Amino acid sequence: MPIITLTTDMGTSGYYVGSVKAAILSLFPEATIVDISHHIKPFHISSAAFVIRNVYNQFPKGTVHIVSVDSLNASSPRFLAIQADGHYFVGADNGLFSLALEKQPDRVVEVSIAQDFNSFTFPARDVFTKVAVHLAKGGALDVVGKDSTNYLRPTAWQPTYDANSITVVVVYTDEYGNCICNLDKNLFQQVAKGRPFVIDVKGYEIEALSTTYSQNPKGEIVALFASSGLLELAINHGNLAELIGIKEGDMVKVIFS
Repeated sequence: MPIITLTTDMGTSGYYVGSVKAAILSLFPEATIVDISHHIKPFHISSAAFVIRNVYNQFPKGTVHIVSVDSLNASSPRFLAIQADGHYFVGADNGLFSLALEKQPDRVVEVSIAQDFNSFTFPARDVFTKVAVHLAKGGALDVVGKDSTNYLRPTAWQPTYDANSITVVVVYTDEYGNCICNLDKNLFQQVAKGRPFVIDVKGYEIEALSTTYSQNPKGEIVALFASSGLLELAINHGNLAELIGIKEGDMVKVIFS
């Protein structure tokens, strides 16, 4: 069964998600629609990228992923259809896909499919669904637009470091208030070289890595490399984001001695 996934910042209390699904099923009743998340914080590109990065490759090859977050980010927004790692991605040219994909895409196309409505306020329903259905049916990328090399490639997930420190950024905060940073274990070990360290989180200091949340007493701040492969900061049985006011975009420093 052809699969089309949806990741948006639309929430589920209104009609928006239902309208997108209706558009897909009107064009392709046989499609299987999978909701990844509709609770991305509004306009938070890094959150959506983190979610997509950690889940897309668990779907079968050929899956089409519609991602509608901050889709009207410019006065003249551009939309992309991307082929990468055996999957297709459809959404706005706002840098999200460059953050979500670890490798260079196989192909990037600027979408030129026209919408049916004069009001240009709902691209997820009026543009993305048409592209996604075409691709899910096995259609060629050439039909939806022309190849593009001029698309946004932000480097927000690249930590900065020198011989004795690494400065990272919180790129995602989950439902539990756990904060994920843009630091993978390989880079940490490369700079650490087995030395002692301190992780400075808004003045709170962590001097050891844990392997589980419950390894430390309840209420204690924990640092670990979790299932995402990135550094995660949390509180055992608590909400770190609420307790110390840390949020996406905040900096965290790792200092080695």
